Amino acid sequence: MSTAKPSGLKAPSKIGRPAVAAAKTAPSTAVPKPVLAEKSASPASAEPQDAAESFQVGERVWVNGNKPGFVQFLGETQFAPGQWAGIVLDEPIGKNDGSVAGVRYFQCEPLRGIFTRPSKLARTEGEANGAQTAPPSRAASPTSAAPAATTAPASAASPAPVPATGSAPAAASAPVPAPKKTSPTDPASNLARANSESVSNLSEAGSIKKGERELKMGDRVLVGGTKAGVVRFLGETDFAKGEWCGVELDEPLGKNDGAVAGTRYFQCQPRYGLFAPVHKVTRIGFPSTTPAKAKAAAARKSVATPSSLKRSPSASSISSMSSVTSSVSGKPSRTGLLTETSSRYARKISGTTALQEALKEKQQHIEQLLAERDLERAEVAKATSHVGQVEQELTLLREGQEQYVLEMEAKMDQLRVLVEAADRDKVELLNQLEEEKRKVEDLQFRVEEACITKGDLETQTKLEHAHIKELEQSLLFEKTKADKLQRELEDTRVATVSEKSRIMELERDLSLRAKEVADLRMCLESSRGVEAGHFVPSGSEELSLLKAQLAAQGAEHQHELAVLRERLEASEKAWQEERAQLKANSDQLSQENELLQGRLSQAEKENADVVQLWRTKLESAIVSNQQTIEDLKVSFGKDAGAQSAELVELKSAIERLKMEHSLQLEELKSRKEAEGTSRSREIEDLHGQLMHTSEEKERLAESLRSSLESAEEQHLVEMEDVLGKLHAAEVKKQNLDGSTAEQSKTAQILQETLEKLGEKEAQFTALLTETETLKSQQAGMGRKMKAAEEKLDRLTADKAKLESDMADMMKLSGDSSAQLTKMNNELNQRERCVEELQAQLSEAKEQAAYLEESRRQSEERVAQQLREAEGKHQAELQGRSQQLAQLEASMKQVQAQNEELQASQAISLKKQTEQHNQQLQDLHAKLEAVELELGTTQGRTVDLEQQVLELKSYKEQAQAAQSAGQLQQALEQLTQEKNRLLQERSGIQTRLQESQGTMQELQAQLDTLKQQNSKYLEELSLSREQLGSENQKISSLSREIEELKLATTQKSQRLAALQEENTKLAKELDSSRQEGSCQKELEDELSTLNSQLLQMKMRENSLKKESNEEKISFHQSIQKSSTLISAKDKELEALRNEIAVLRDENVVAKTYQSAVRSLELDKARLQEQVRSLEQRLVGGEPTAPGGSSGDPALAQLREEKESAESQIDFLNSVIVDLQRKNEELKSKLEKISEAALNGNNPDELDSYDWYGPEWIFFAHSCCHQVC
Repeated sequence: MSTAKPSGLKAPSKIGRPAVAAAKTAPSTAVPKPVLAEKSASPASAEPQDAAESFQVGERVWVNGNKPGFVQFLGETQFAPGQWAGIVLDEPIGKNDGSVAGVRYFQCEPLRGIFTRPSKLARTEGEANGAQTAPPSRAASPTSAAPAATTAPASAASPAPVPATGSAPAAASAPVPAPKKTSPTDPASNLARANSESVSNLSEAGSIKKGERELKMGDRVLVGGTKAGVVRFLGETDFAKGEWCGVELDEPLGKNDGAVAGTRYFQCQPRYGLFAPVHKVTRIGFPSTTPAKAKAAAARKSVATPSSLKRSPSASSISSMSSVTSSVSGKPSRTGLLTETSSRYARKISGTTALQEALKEKQQHIEQLLAERDLERAEVAKATSHVGQVEQELTLLREGQEQYVLEMEAKMDQLRVLVEAADRDKVELLNQLEEEKRKVEDLQFRVEEACITKGDLETQTKLEHAHIKELEQSLLFEKTKADKLQRELEDTRVATVSEKSRIMELERDLSLRAKEVADLRMCLESSRGVEAGHFVPSGSEELSLLKAQLAAQGAEHQHELAVLRERLEASEKAWQEERAQLKANSDQLSQENELLQGRLSQAEKENADVVQLWRTKLESAIVSNQQTIEDLKVSFGKDAGAQSAELVELKSAIERLKMEHSLQLEELKSRKEAEGTSRSREIEDLHGQLMHTSEEKERLAESLRSSLESAEEQHLVEMEDVLGKLHAAEVKKQNLDGSTAEQSKTAQILQETLEKLGEKEAQFTALLTETETLKSQQAGMGRKMKAAEEKLDRLTADKAKLESDMADMMKLSGDSSAQLTKMNNELNQRERCVEELQAQLSEAKEQAAYLEESRRQSEERVAQQLREAEGKHQAELQGRSQQLAQLEASMKQVQAQNEELQASQAISLKKQTEQHNQQLQDLHAKLEAVELELGTTQGRTVDLEQQVLELKSYKEQAQAAQSAGQLQQALEQLTQEKNRLLQERSGIQTRLQESQGTMQELQAQLDTLKQQNSKYLEELSLSREQLGSENQKISSLSREIEELKLATTQKSQRLAALQEENTKLAKELDSSRQEGSCQKELEDELSTLNSQLLQMKMRENSLKKESNEEKISFHQSIQKSSTLISAKDKELEALRNEIAVLRDENVVAKTYQSAVRSLELDKARLQEQVRSLEQRLVGGEPTAPGGSSGDPALAQLREEKESAESQIDFLNSVIVDLQRKNEELKSKLEKISEAALNGNNPDELDSYDWYGPEWIFFAHSCCHQVC
């Protein structure tokens, strides 16, 4: 045992310290070595970076395997540390529009942007990048480790060959322990079983993860990881977008009974239904649920606490623990040897013998490590040979790349030839297009000539029409002149007839007077005999007077007759002259009309001939153009078919090249990945001894998980109570909002009814003014009637008076017949006047009765409307008053309830904040005590370390220098090879990029050719459209000529019709002049009545407009109320989000508390270990100078002391971090409580949404690191 080891092996103190070496040379990649299944659960820090580098902006991905979209952002953000990916989803089921907390990272539509870790992305549906594919690959290696462990004891029975000098006798002298064959059920078998169980769990996790999202009706699920239930509904809903899952919970922890907002999706008991997005629901039996956790915990407990470790004393327990940890971290060939030696040491009792046996075990361990080092050197030689093979493959790849470049250049030459042929075809097409353009220009020139000739014809026709109009005007003038002469002739005829009738009357008067004279003579002769003496002088005088009068009257009559005869002769002469002149004028006009009609017919014939000529020319041009266009189509179709075939061939060739290029790239990538994995395995094999602390880590993690689960259950119970209270508060708040909305609506309706009442009152006043005006008009009509009646009475009185006068005159003298006729004429005139007045009076009475009837009806109608309006107004006022009273009462109740709720919420929040503050103070006090204890322990450990350093400093320096030099050389060789391979890879990538650039240039040239071809096609279609427009213009010209012909015929017909209408109007004018005088009064009255009717209609229209405006305002008020309801719903959703945030924050606080408790326990345990180490060190100091037998014990004590110090330092850093995070959590809780009390907008709390599941995951990872 005291023989020296000249081979330069590692010191025993360095064997048990892989944690220190891990801090110096830890690789950046994960370790896929067949060690333990728990190794896959360790956090790989480089996986997010690799996942972020594997994706590119613009690439199509799936978020969590079920949300498709495109990558729009990759990098670090301000809202959380680490790498993040910004995704633009295909459907609006995201969370933002590319901006978070006022910082914009990319631009997209609202609810289409989402931020996630790159490890949650996948390129195919139903797969996530790191969570689904990595565990199965890592879990595959431990399966091969389990059978190797079973065969390890048999192979460990013979000592391993060590090539180092001087180490073979020591290895040969080491005896094989006897208890190896008698203890088959040692801790190594327990470890193998634990490994197999963890491997099965991981394989189940990898296989089930892909089907995690495929939920079905009736599945048992967990909502949010805490609430168990059964799936009752899957699909889209009306209350939110996206796919939702309706779950019937096992306990009354839900929010509804399967119905939301009046729509039922499934049936269950109240508070047993819950709706959640599909990605927040997991089927029970997955690795993320509690049963799997319990299984893993049981496996780890069986590994961590073997029964043999509990029964052993302190020294043997230390050696057995080191052997168990080395068996966990080492290869399967080493686990059998170490576990058998640990079982042998478990039966030792004495302290000194245990140390000696531990020293033997360490020496054997060193020999085993030397053998492994030789194996690793052999593996390095294999790696160098593999590097040579890789170099040969790289040379082959370079040759293939050069050949590929040559082939691509040949294909480029072919493409150039094809492009030149396409250019020649393009030139030919351009020439054909120029010829077609020239033809089109010739046709346009011909059409313009036709337009010019058409313009000349139009000017000629316009001049002829103007001349016809002038002739028509002259004809009308002559006709008016003839009509005037005709009227004058008729006037003269009427005058001659009247003169003749007057002459006849005068002759009759003359004969009557002659008779009277004869009668008077007879009377005179008869009276001569009686009154000869008395009346002779008077009779002679009267007779002489009468004769003189008769002579004068006869002379006058003769003179008048002569004058009238002269006038009649003069008028007859003038009429005959005018008649002759009119005949001459009419003959001249008829001749001119005939000449004009002849000219017009000749011009029409010429116009028709010209139109026919141009029509034939245009038809022939159209036919020729169509023929040429068809020829061009045929030729162009042939050329286009050839070009399209060539383009298809080019596209197929390019696609084949792309496929070959992509296949070569994939092969290169696969080779590089295989080389990288082999290199990483080699590097990880070199550092395989660094995982001996996994057992303690798992035990601490299990304790933390148990405490965390208990804290979560307690916190869930508390949060459910808070949620129940908040739900009741939300219901009351909704009732309050509804009552306030109803109250505002009723107030608005009341205001509208008051406005309507004011408008009705204004209408009533207007109707009253109208009735007053009608009454005044009626009074005026009454006054007119009275005046007419008085006039009638006067006329009747005058008639009676005249009749009496006439009777008196008849009594007095009957000698004057002229007076009698005069009196009779006057009497007849008076009677006619009386009749006219009576007719007017009857008409006025009828109008007055009609007006009175209309006024009475309007008054009744207005009174009925007023009565109805008053009744409606009274009913509405009563209803509104009742509603107001009810609303005021409900408002008071709701206000009281709201005040009570606010008070209760404020009290509960204050209590919770006080509890949190008290808990935080307790934690601070405990942390301070722990820090003090840690300070004291650190002081003690420093003293112990100085003592141990003095004993083992020289030995450590020599051995550490030798081992560090060898490892450094190996690492330098590996790094040089890696750098060389990376340089070659970058060169290949640059060449590939250059080839891709040439391909892109060729594609750009093809795109330009396609664009030019499309331009030519568009120009051809434009020329065709121009030809069609020209054809349409020609047809429109022909139609216009035909329309001109029709217009000339219609004008001639209209001329004749106007002449007929002129005669009719002349006749009607004469008749209307006679009827116009008596209709003026009626027209005036009708105009007044019409104006009144129009006023009434205008008022009715105004009333209709007002009613429509009232309807519009009512609809607007309804819309405003709906917007208020939606705003309240949004506020309710914000409150629910706040509740979720509070729940997550409480979960994090509970995790912190449990972590602090576990850290305190670990600290106490470590303090006990330090005390025991101090005691053992004090007990081992006297034997230290005696010889080398105490060196292993001191080394082991120093190792344990250093591991305890490292754990204490780590715990100190974790405690400081927890203090900082507790302070942040406290400030956040205060902000949330203030926001809940003040009623802030939900936008102010949006920033807390980012401390949800990711924050909880961070807490779990912290607890994992603590372990």
